[in-house]
Amino acid sequence: VGQSLLRRACLDGTRHALKTAVAQARGLVFEMGSTTTFLNERVQDLRWVITDRVVNGSPVWAAVDGVLFLYRNAKNAMTVSTESRCAAGSPTSIIVNLMMWTADVATPTELPSDGWASSRCATLVPQYASATHVRSKSTGIMSSWVRVPEMRITAVHGLDDDEPAMAAALRQLAALV
Repeated sequence: VGQSLLRRACLDGTRHALKTAVAQARGLVFEMGSTTTFLNERVQDLRWVITDRVVNGSPVWAAVDGVLFLYRNAKNAMTVSTESRCAAGSPTSIIVNLMMWTADVATPTELPSDGWASSRCATLVPQYASATHVRSKSTGIMSSWVRVPEMRITAVHGLDDDEPAMAAALRQLAALV
């Protein structure tokens, strides 16, 4: 998948396509979970693998269990949800990053660790009861979402800079500067 991303970016030839593909190829597999005991066992320590799927113009990562998916939803936020909701680009989720996805963010590993929120079904009961609830930006009303104290996102596997497709993309990107 990483090599395919890089080859397509080289054909496109734009700085944005190359930078995005390089970032994504460096984060093909990553782990994510709360740095404290906060999320329930189902989502506390997940390993994500990039897929060849694209939703809302961004790649999709699948949890190794094949049940949960990480994608950019229709409201431009990184979201953890089920396959059917992922396919629809739905904002309905169990974990969401509150930062809006921008052109500068190519992978979840680039999102701030303190910008995540979880739903009741993803959070341990005692932690949910005492956590800070997120206020709706439009109404100011407290939502059912709570702030995850800090999310850990660690790249586990990606293509090295000396891998041929990566090296070609990096050379092409350097030539654009």
